Amino acid sequence: MQLNKRPAPHIRYQESNRTLMSDILILLFVLTVLAFLFYGRRALMVCAVSVVTAVLSDAVCILLRGKRPSLRDLSPVVTGMLIALAMPAAVPYYIVAAAAVFAIAIAKHPFGGLGNNLFNPAAAGFAFAAICWPDQVFMYPQPFDHIPVFGQVTSILSRNPAFVLQHGGIPSNGITEMLLGNYPGPMGATNILVILTCLGYLLFRRTVRWQLPLSFLGTCAVFAWVFPRAGSNIQSVCYEMMSGILLFGAVFVLSDPATSPKRDSSYAAYGVFAGIITMIFRYFGGFEESMPFAILFSNAFVPVIDRYNEALHRWIRRKSLETRKLKKTQEV
Repeated sequence: MQLNKRPAPHIRYQESNRTLMSDILILLFVLTVLAFLFYGRRALMVCAVSVVTAVLSDAVCILLRGKRPSLRDLSPVVTGMLIALAMPAAVPYYIVAAAAVFAIAIAKHPFGGLGNNLFNPAAAGFAFAAICWPDQVFMYPQPFDHIPVFGQVTSILSRNPAFVLQHGGIPSNGITEMLLGNYPGPMGATNILVILTCLGYLLFRRTVRWQLPLSFLGTCAVFAWVFPRAGSNIQSVCYEMMSGILLFGAVFVLSDPATSPKRDSSYAAYGVFAGIITMIFRYFGGFEESMPFAILFSNAFVPVIDRYNEALHRWIRRKSLETRKLKKTQEV
């Protein structure tokens, strides 16, 4: 029998890697349309710059590795879209391009390319931009402000609710506004109702396994309830869950199959761990949008989680086998 070696992620279901990427891209396209409605053509240009840069960087890296680029590989398009939608609509184009190049050339291909990367490329690209240009990455225009496609942005830029929470205040935005995305923030991550619908679609399609996002979001909610920093416990949970890119990251970034554990039974442990780290970074980190840093930190522990989970499964199988042998011996 001839065995054909293929790189990870090794999908155990009928869907191919292309199908999974297509599902994600469909939803990211919906968020892009919403960003266009809120911020105009500038949002489309930010996405275009990010995607084109990511695709070209990916092709160059593949050629440098002595391989041929494949038009069927949609992963650089997904990476470019994720980076763009996590940014403000007024971000300079060179920042988005630099983030995309870093994501592909530093976080993806040095580890072996598609399916072999230890760290999520989109999270790495955003983190790089946040460290290098925090004033541009964390300042947001108001929805429906006119933002020129080219030239200097003259719109008034402001901080998002995550910044207010970090500095001990209570956001002035209403819950309804935050559910509908009508407040300053990352151009693709503010409409909470749409992102929740995206999560439901991905769970229905089994593109995302429910154990990971639900354990992550549940952990974040419990943390916000036990350690409130925005009024009452309920207010704290609502504002923490709906501000910044926490929900967006949980749906589209944390669930990346290449940087997630390999067993379903590991997902819950990984989600709880990532949730705790995310909230610690949010409460004590230097940036209000600290989830990408928390994801990168959590990615580093995925091999450890997989190793101990496999050890636990082996122990359970061994105990089960010993129990069956003992039962047979007693019957004889």
